[in-house]
Amino acid sequence: MNLINELASLLIFINATLFYIFIFGREIESINRLPLVEQWLLRIGLAMISIGGFYNVMIVSYPPNVEIFINVGYACLFTWASIFHYKTFIKK
Repeated sequence: MNLINELASLLIFINATLFYIFIFGREIESINRLPLVEQWLLRIGLAMISIGGFYNVMIVSYPPNVEIFINVGYACLFTWASIFHYKTFIKK
């Protein structure tokens, strides 16, 4: 289970970082129209998730199984989000 958690945390770090770059690394009109508070909440939320994934990898944490399931879910979600955003908005 610990190997699964390490891989999930690594995927969270990589894909949350990619998603942050895809959203804020270029001009997206729908993001720019959001109130400044919402933009910063999104920035901080994505950055904290990415940093948390990196921290989990670095300290080789041994969380309870429930947290490992959550990490696998986040890893799947951010991997999908990065792929979808790239295919839909960047690649075209």
